[in-house]
Amino acid sequence: MRFKVTLQGNGRVALNHSYYLASLIYRSIERTNPSLSLELHKPSTFKFFTFSKLMVPKKKFRIVKDEMVVDGEAYFYFSTMRDYIGVCLVEGLLEKPEVKIGNTEFVVSEIKVLKEKEIGKRERFVTLSPVNVTTVGNGRNRIVDLYPENPKFYENLKNNLVKKYAAFYGREPEDVEVRFKIIQSKPKRIKLKDTFHRCVEMVFEAEGSKELLEVGYKAGFGERNSMGFGMVKTVDSRSIS
Repeated sequence: MRFKVTLQGNGRVALNHSYYLASLIYRSIERTNPSLSLELHKPSTFKFFTFSKLMVPKKKFRIVKDEMVVDGEAYFYFSTMRDYIGVCLVEGLLEKPEVKIGNTEFVVSEIKVLKEKEIGKRERFVTLSPVNVTTVGNGRNRIVDLYPENPKFYENLKNNLVKKYAAFYGREPEDVEVRFKIIQSKPKRIKLKDTFHRCVEMVFEAEGSKELLEVGYKAGFGERNSMGFGMVKTVDSRSIS
């Protein structure tokens, strides 16, 4: 399930707004299904949903210091492998369309269900929210964020898809091979609460297991998807130079 949520409002929103947008999503789900909300708050489990950054139409987009100015309209995208999560979110937003992102108030003006693309064995994706991939560092329990310059980035990106697939379907995928090729990339640092996480916005090609690419497309690539990382859309290879 994939949809676009359009908001109306005026004010400033922090560029590091992923945590606030996640809070909006969780509160809306809790409103209609408290037990699902509790399930989604369980640590160290895949949530099987992801969402994009908050976006503003290009003609109106401007930044002041570390905030973006919203003058009228903003929107974000949401995607999930579990349709009932999407249904609960939509119902919660419709029940109470007045929402807040940080300290800025918005009203949900439209929720548009989008057609999902049938994913093949080779796709080109562009990130709608940056991809976060980690590994365990030398220190005990030390987590290190990876960039594409590190070969382990690709290994862990693939392994994460395999784990998500197994957790969702209760079995290993028949094909576990996926190859990634970065076309364009831009390193980012995103703040969640008091911690910064290194991540990357990118255009990339993925080829191999259709099953795993579908998981990435629907539930997000990389980690921390339910906090606003790893959402993608497909793009025509001819549209990127």
